[in-house]
Amino acid sequence: MDSPSVLPDLEPLRAWDGAAEAYAAAVRAGADPVRRVTERAIVDLVRQVPTGPVLDAGCGEGWLARELASHGHEVVALDGSARMIELAEAAGGDIEYGEIPFSVAAQEPRRLLGAFGTIVFNFSLLDQRITPILSAAGAVLFPYGRILIQAAHPAAMLGDVPEYRDGWRHIEEVAPGVTLMRAVPWYFRTFTTWVLELRRAGLLLVETYEPLDPATGRPVSLMLHVTIPERRPKPSAG
Repeated sequence: MDSPSVLPDLEPLRAWDGAAEAYAAAVRAGADPVRRVTERAIVDLVRQVPTGPVLDAGCGEGWLARELASHGHEVVALDGSARMIELAEAAGGDIEYGEIPFSVAAQEPRRLLGAFGTIVFNFSLLDQRITPILSAAGAVLFPYGRILIQAAHPAAMLGDVPEYRDGWRHIEEVAPGVTLMRAVPWYFRTFTTWVLELRRAGLLLVETYEPLDPATGRPVSLMLHVTIPERRPKPSAG
């Protein structure tokens, strides 16, 4: 379901606040086989190369932060939804949580609470304008650190939409049979648009991954491994 207008920054956050309990319950029940594939994929990718503190940007109810902390990673987890952060903190774990919308963090990268070897956006880049927050993430990334993005796979999300094009859609189920009381908006982008957004943010795409559903053999998500270009010193005038 598409919407022709650009949604204000706060509208998606209010929607996530209202959906927080249903979302957290569905995630923690672990009943969605596709979600189990995407969860394992992002955990394995983060843990391939230990590169210092990890930022879980858009952490939701905190499952990924808790999983990484349980393996000894130093984790900071941020989300713009106040209710999501409350649920995440209540679940425990040695994690530093913070409530901050991406629109605010994009203007003040210091509010991302540190510098990081790995920054993860796991199904959290849901707004139309993502270049600012990606640029801010690059500003607090260690040299040779990495940004890992997992998002809906463009091919898997076509559904009943007749055209392959960017546009607003809505999440109506958080797991099979678990319908949200209020649909949550998110912005669909094609693979080409993902690459353009990374370039606009001054980031370098290193690798892509496409986790497959073992039941169908089809991709369930798109994963992007991104870094900042090597910062070479400028040649001297002499």
